[in-house]
Amino acid sequence: MRILIFVIAALFLLICAYSIYESANSKKIAEKNVLAWYEPSVKQLQAKVEKLCTALATHQSPEHVQQAFRESRLAYKKIEVLAEYFNPYTVQLINGRGDDTVSNKNGQAFQTLEHLIYPTIQTVDTQTAYIESRKLATAVNSLGQLEFRPMPTDAQLFDAMKLELVRIMSLGLSGFDSPEACYSLKEAAAALEGVRSVWHLYSDRVNIYNPDLVKYKEELLTAAGRQLDHVQPNNFDRQAFITEYINHLSVNFKLSREALSIPYDNEPYILDPAASNVFARNAVHPLYYSPDALQDSAGSNDPLYNINGQQFRASYIYTLLQQNSALNAVAERKR
Repeated sequence: MRILIFVIAALFLLICAYSIYESANSKKIAEKNVLAWYEPSVKQLQAKVEKLCTALATHQSPEHVQQAFRESRLAYKKIEVLAEYFNPYTVQLINGRGDDTVSNKNGQAFQTLEHLIYPTIQTVDTQTAYIESRKLATAVNSLGQLEFRPMPTDAQLFDAMKLELVRIMSLGLSGFDSPEACYSLKEAAAALEGVRSVWHLYSDRVNIYNPDLVKYKEELLTAAGRQLDHVQPNNFDRQAFITEYINHLSVNFKLSREALSIPYDNEPYILDPAASNVFARNAVHPLYYSPDALQDSAGSNDPLYNINGQQFRASYIYTLLQQNSALNAVAERKR
């Protein structure tokens, strides 16, 4: 009997030791492998943008130019989860508010290009569009300059994933950053796939502690991506999608992070990384709450979300994301 108890205890200790070792080893792998995913993804984006530049330089048909533009945006959306978090100032040259160009302001490269090539590019605008595409290429190339960047931490990567869910809600579901191409739901699906790629660096670790949580998250990601890929924009219920998928995924990321005992940094925030979702009570720091939360800036591309008693415009959430990125960048320089 004593031998049996000893064997059982030894097996238990062995399993615990292996779990601890596996968790610690996986932590190092996750932080390293995220760049192994990000770098080739940036190169793919660079190739797509060069294809767009070539289409404009060689005066290809408007259809070919628009296809190259859509492919470039999809490639960008797949890396947006990390690009926005770690390169917020560079991203400001790449992507931004769709209404900047409508107001004849100096919009970001994607928005200026979209305004020039939709609904169809005019011959007189081809040279201007090519110049903007080269600006886009220059900005995109700088995303790949990672030599002197420290390895991202687990906390940063979980923050980035949750913030990208908010970005999908404010930009992708509404078309706020791409009002003329009418391709935003596909772009939201691509952004969600980027989140999934980062999450898969952690899924095995979380599975050790809570396999049901991992299973549920995979079901959510699959169902959300399928709906974004196949739904018709005119039949798409944004609020239902946020309630059913975005908010549940956000809660799941919070639980996954806590299952791995990844701490929350004591840094200033605008969007609380410990909040279950952006509509949770006090998720937005009180100092940054503004009446602009309800102000319409872009018509049908700036929907009012009313969830859990909280009301926010897509444009207001986008502004909060920009301010939050600036704070993250300042905190990163202090590390």
